[in-house]
Amino acid sequence: MSKDDGGILLAGRHLWSLSQNEAILHAKEVVERAPVVTEDPDLYAPLFRNVTVFKSLLNCMSYKLLEMMLQVYVYGDGQRPICHQPHLQGIYASEGWFMKHLEASKRFVTMDPEKADLFYLPYSARQLEMALYVPGSHNMGPLSIFVKDYVNWIASKYPFWNRTHRLDHFLVACHDWAPGPYTVNEHEELRTNAIKALCKADLSEGVFVAGRDVLLPETTIISSPAKKRGNEPYGGYRPLTNMKNDS
Repeated sequence: MSKDDGGILLAGRHLWSLSQNEAILHAKEVVERAPVVTEDPDLYAPLFRNVTVFKSLLNCMSYKLLEMMLQVYVYGDGQRPICHQPHLQGIYASEGWFMKHLEASKRFVTMDPEKADLFYLPYSARQLEMALYVPGSHNMGPLSIFVKDYVNWIASKYPFWNRTHRLDHFLVACHDWAPGPYTVNEHEELRTNAIKALCKADLSEGVFVAGRDVLLPETTIISSPAKKRGNEPYGGYRPLTNMKNDS
């Protein structure tokens, strides 16, 4: 850990003196011991699955720890434009801006996969649809085959896909088709084990898993966003997806 930890103390020790696993375990204990929250002036409790955990994540240092420690390995494999070429406009732009900021980030991206906490599959659902879907054909086969072949290539080339049963791999998709059963069902392990950040959280399809997968806001981008992105996030901490200034 770096000594530039803002003086954060865990279990009476500075953050920089802890191993990564020790810091994560201490942060987890802090969250689990957090006092129960039923009402909060800044949060509307019924909107949250567990407002106590959410509040404790913001108030204690665990979220700050996550920002300081998280390392993501981005697979360099994949043909353009489907991979590594984000689509930055329209109603599916969220996935594109996530890819753009993450791949440019020096703070969260590691070039050493052995140091990675998470592994990103950098394909664009929107580009997948634009490149392979024939309008009016109602044939999702080429899309699902591409995804299956891409993941199988990653699994055969690197040991990390099989090392943790795919639990530390994630994809980000905003298009209705790409994360849904039309395309990921061809690869059972991707559908059942990998983490998905999706704009569509339809539990009935058996793809989005509450408690593991996360929602990605669907935001229509007509032109490139201005540099200013509004007020500071809750608690003064910058969200992980706000990566533009980290490169």
